[in-house]
Amino acid sequence: MGLFGGHNTTIRENKISSFTVSTAEYGSTVPEILGTTRISPNVIYYDDFTAHEHRQSQKSGKGGGSRTTTITYTYTVAVILALCEGQISGIGKMWKDKSLYQYPNGDIGLTLFDGKADQKPWAYVAGKHPDKALAYPGLAYMAGVIDLGDGGSMPSYNFEVKGKLLETGDGIDVNPADYILYVLNKIGLGGIEIDGIENYRQYCKEADMLISTPSDKLDAKAAREIINDIANITNAYIFWSNNRLKIVPRADRPVGKWKPDKTIRYNLTPDDFIPQTGGVCVSYSRKDSSEIYNRISVEFLNRANAYEKEIVNYQDNDDIKDFGVRQASTTQAHYLYTKTRAVRLAEELCRKNKYERVKYTFKLDWAFCRLEPGDLVMLNDPLMGIENQPAMIDSATEGTNGIITFTAISRAKDVYSGAEYNVHYNERPLIDFNPDPGICEPPMIFQPPALMTSADNEVWIGIWGKNPNWGGCSVWGSDTNQYYKKLGTIDNRARYGALTKPLNREDTVLEMALNQDAFTSVDAGSAKNGDTVMYVDGEALSYQTAELLEGGTWRLSGLVRGQFGSEADYHVPGARIARCDETFLKSGLADSYIGKTVYFKFTAFNIFGGMEQSLADVQAYAFKPVSVQIPPPDVTALNAEKLANGIRRYWWKYTYPEPNDVAGFMLKYTQGKELNWDTGIPVQEGLITNQPYETQTVRPGTHAVMIKAVDQNGNESKNFAYCLLEMGDLLQENVLFDKDFGTDHWADIKTSGLVLASEGCIHAKNTSAMWHEAGMRLWTKLTAYMWDTAFVAYEVTGEFVAPASGQLWLTTEIEGPAIVYYRQLLKGSTAEELWKQWSDKVLVQASSTIQVKIVAKNSSIQETIVKGLHAYIDVPDRQEHFEDLYVPAAGIELPITTPNYMTTAVRIDAVQGSGVVMYPKILSRTPCRIALLNEGGNQVAGTADITWQGFVNETV
Repeated sequence: MGLFGGHNTTIRENKISSFTVSTAEYGSTVPEILGTTRISPNVIYYDDFTAHEHRQSQKSGKGGGSRTTTITYTYTVAVILALCEGQISGIGKMWKDKSLYQYPNGDIGLTLFDGKADQKPWAYVAGKHPDKALAYPGLAYMAGVIDLGDGGSMPSYNFEVKGKLLETGDGIDVNPADYILYVLNKIGLGGIEIDGIENYRQYCKEADMLISTPSDKLDAKAAREIINDIANITNAYIFWSNNRLKIVPRADRPVGKWKPDKTIRYNLTPDDFIPQTGGVCVSYSRKDSSEIYNRISVEFLNRANAYEKEIVNYQDNDDIKDFGVRQASTTQAHYLYTKTRAVRLAEELCRKNKYERVKYTFKLDWAFCRLEPGDLVMLNDPLMGIENQPAMIDSATEGTNGIITFTAISRAKDVYSGAEYNVHYNERPLIDFNPDPGICEPPMIFQPPALMTSADNEVWIGIWGKNPNWGGCSVWGSDTNQYYKKLGTIDNRARYGALTKPLNREDTVLEMALNQDAFTSVDAGSAKNGDTVMYVDGEALSYQTAELLEGGTWRLSGLVRGQFGSEADYHVPGARIARCDETFLKSGLADSYIGKTVYFKFTAFNIFGGMEQSLADVQAYAFKPVSVQIPPPDVTALNAEKLANGIRRYWWKYTYPEPNDVAGFMLKYTQGKELNWDTGIPVQEGLITNQPYETQTVRPGTHAVMIKAVDQNGNESKNFAYCLLEMGDLLQENVLFDKDFGTDHWADIKTSGLVLASEGCIHAKNTSAMWHEAGMRLWTKLTAYMWDTAFVAYEVTGEFVAPASGQLWLTTEIEGPAIVYYRQLLKGSTAEELWKQWSDKVLVQASSTIQVKIVAKNSSIQETIVKGLHAYIDVPDRQEHFEDLYVPAAGIELPITTPNYMTTAVRIDAVQGSGVVMYPKILSRTPCRIALLNEGGNQVAGTADITWQGFVNETV
């Protein structure tokens, strides 16, 4: 600053070191959007919080001699905002704090990833932080580098998400019928048929009752609740009947092309009703006039007003004029997003409130079991003043005595059809619900082979009754013949009897007498699969052809003997035989019961489930169980990978049995590709209990690894899962340039010795007294003497150009006396370098010529044999990863971006494609071309994730 000069002043704003996120929630529900709605995202990733400096200078004072500099900061951050499950149709509007935008918009700086199953990671993260780059398949999200302004606080974002099923409605909202089908599919009921779904779909379309997922209730919710909410909003019944799901619109007025069902199912009179308490045929309840609301309010989410909650009203002006306003509580309908639809719902609710004020209750017998919710009936009860009153069935409750209690709601008088069913044409017979069931015949009790069972020591029990009113029985068990416990219920007659002729071990035909004649023939494949399995004295067998003979006996031919691990055996006439099917009750027994007598009783009941016998009135049947252990389930898949440090990591897919008695898993391996459990070598002593499992036991190279589950009793699963492990080159922790001088029978070396092709080693040259063949010395002629003759000295020299700077070291395999030398010739240098004896690692420069020399000494005691010579340079490594890379059968050159590269290793991380195994074939290393192989070693096409490792060749 001069004597009379001004001065400079700097004002610096405080820099923020971190920013605030208000929408990052761990473990929050990932919603699924059907239709179109507004949602708030969840921050699942942020990085690179960056401050940007801004300077502003201003002169002041006389002559502008003083300067004030103000330094301020603005901030940016890279974020990923999770929206919902994908794949979505797109994004409409976007809200940033109070500002509204339309996507796409450059001012926001966010890009949509719509949640495809195969979507790629965000390029920004893949480029700057590849170790953090995740693809998030199946998750829709927005990603971008956003401007935080000068506050360092993240703005509040909201997005209008165009979700799934838009094509079912008007392109914005969803038809409720398809919404319900989608929900059922998500819980595993996608194949279910819904009676009336097409009629319901047309009603919703014509009534313009289209919906979207409520934006204020995105947490997990039971499918039952969702479907009930939709049914209430769309004024429909949805219920189970006869093992089918049914849906019926309750609307009674035509809408567009849709017309309501006006069919009367029954015209009910006092002759049909079963009297209730006090002899009343039809009882009814009627809402008080104060409960007949004439003003209905519906709360909805208004898409036209940024999805804010709004309330619409519908009122019956005539009723208000007569009785004044009677306001109902507000109905929430957040599935609706337009005012028109909300008003339509309010109108329908007002109409229901007025015309469904009366609810009728009446009882009918089983002749009217066709009636279901949504059906129309005409009620007549002169004593109650009810004449030709239309009513809709609202509920039906079946009693144990065969009486059905119905409730029905009144409908407006209109033109209805005549009754669809008329039960008065024929007098209905009286049904006796209490016939005598008779008694149970002697049961068939046995223990099948273990492979047919699902529990250890399983006992199968079958029974039948001769009385036509026999409907089944309760099965009771006891170990004392005093105190019995119910084991289950049998509802069908089992098929069992006895052989009428002997069955030899080699026979493929048997004859038997059975209690029932209900056998059908099958094809040979079904018999081989055990679809018609029979049990006789410890053997399981299946038949192909069933023939009923005169006298009521059966001939079964085309027998497949000794199934499910049993042995074909001789069986005497009279041996008991049973058809093994679902009619048998199956009960596992604890090991403590083995070898002890247990007792069973069977109390019969009739076809209506009544008149069951008493335990005291039935016979006890004794049975002594033996030990039948079932093997644990098979392991379904085994995978392995080779880690960088040489460790093999294994993991497998397994479904544990119920109850779980699995003690652990056994891993075995065989060298090569032989799949033989018996000859396999155990990977470790004892069982493996956790996964993934890591070990160095398995030797390098190609081999088969097999796995079985083992239970607490030492039983192994029947089949093993396996993988063929050879994944390609091992990725090195430090990439090494490796010069193997022994390649191609020492093609790159000069030597005064002798390279023996039979073993690939370098020996001293032959002399007249010695001959070297596979290390043996022989005389070539009888007059030659071995003493006074020495092994001749020789030299081995080789060289290579260092591709990159780094540390050089040598490894040798030499028998006998020898000295190893090296020298480095710098590129462009004319100075003659001296040979130095090799002792330790040395630094070398890129483009230098490295020369190596082995001097084998003259010796009369021991021959010098050079078996191996390697030169290594530790260089900075590069790795590149390629996902979903399609590899044709002819092979492909990897799209490596590293300039002037040399390849060190290639590894396959994952592979898809029929017949492809987990290792590549390297066709060439520079350029790096690979192919995929099948188990036969043939090149095949496939898609793979591949990791390449190498380094920059500095000499190029």
